[in-house]
Amino acid sequence: MNRVAITGLAPITAMGTGKAFFEHLLKKEAVIRRIPPEYTGAPLSTGWYVPFPEVDYKPFGRDFLRMSAMASRNACTGAAAALLALKDAGLEQPDPDTAVFFGVGAPHSQEVVKGYRSVTEHKPMHPCTNPMIMTNSVPAWISILLGIHGVSQVVSTACASGTSAIGEAYLHIRSGRGSMAICGGADDLACDEGMMLRSFDVLGALTKAEDGIPRAFSQERSGFLFSEGAACALILEEYASARQRGARIYAEITGYAATCDAYHIVQMPPVPTQIIRILEQLTVGEQIDYYNAHGTGTPVNDRTEQLALTETFGERAASIPVTSVKGILGHTIGASGAIEAAVCAYSLHNQVIHGNLLGTPLPGLCLPEESREVSIRTAISASFGFGGHNAALKFRREEPA
Repeated sequence: MNRVAITGLAPITAMGTGKAFFEHLLKKEAVIRRIPPEYTGAPLSTGWYVPFPEVDYKPFGRDFLRMSAMASRNACTGAAAALLALKDAGLEQPDPDTAVFFGVGAPHSQEVVKGYRSVTEHKPMHPCTNPMIMTNSVPAWISILLGIHGVSQVVSTACASGTSAIGEAYLHIRSGRGSMAICGGADDLACDEGMMLRSFDVLGALTKAEDGIPRAFSQERSGFLFSEGAACALILEEYASARQRGARIYAEITGYAATCDAYHIVQMPPVPTQIIRILEQLTVGEQIDYYNAHGTGTPVNDRTEQLALTETFGERAASIPVTSVKGILGHTIGASGAIEAAVCAYSLHNQVIHGNLLGTPLPGLCLPEESREVSIRTAISASFGFGGHNAALKFRREEPA
């Protein structure tokens, strides 16, 4: 079995792009905006959101600009992340057989709304409306833009999509089916009618906090902070070939596990048996030094994840640092697991973890409020999605053979 290295990282978020995002995360510099009255015509239980990141496509060249006329904003942002990740990895052009695995949690809602309007208002429809809506257009455009011919697939497991996509890329390289993969996640949940925002609001899933801060793993938590979206790409390479070309290695991926609760389409079971199962698979014979949580800030999800951690780690749960990226950035749905994987890689490479925005912390967990230098060799990042999709990745600080 091949070792798998992370050699390129490119998060694109409202808090910044690339290393700038991680620096802002360490400072806990959240970008939270009041929902404008025109966002949706219906009353909402939440008053806050995180805007979609602003991306200038011009520096990516003419081919990219031609693509942008035929692609959704989500596909463009995902492709931009892929190009930035390749640059970060020191690669001008990937191998022709490079694989692409990208997680997308939701259809491209703005394109759905525009297409619907063109029908109901009897206006011309964009000729690329169909592929603009398709979730598989994200990995497809990455492959087309780069002219690569390896397997190219979308992975859609709701909020676990980004983690699942990276896991599939890891298995692809580990099994020897390929030596390089571009993977990650992207979602664009913004649209003129606020459809995706309202769809989560009617479920009672969004934060009711007066300042919008979800306060994950706190007694005051009331729901997650809605983000219009983001993208994040990672470059994975077979370890020996990455070392041979002199690549900087952020971290290794050393494990991936996934299960399904098979319980409810939106609710987590009262006993997180399947989450405990994947955590136990990843921790056999190995001490975990850092846990990057799903950490949405919803009352049930955080309590369930807390139970899974205390059941898996016992008394050690109180000494393993647990952080929630969503508690600062907001929930980017399909992109979230990829962003959190990138955070793990940055943390292992730099030996530093970000703090949490907390209220009264839940008992039994180590929830640092301030960012700090740490000694971490092994980390886990976990994601749980509607439909009962559970996925987790294990990372290790680079240790040359």
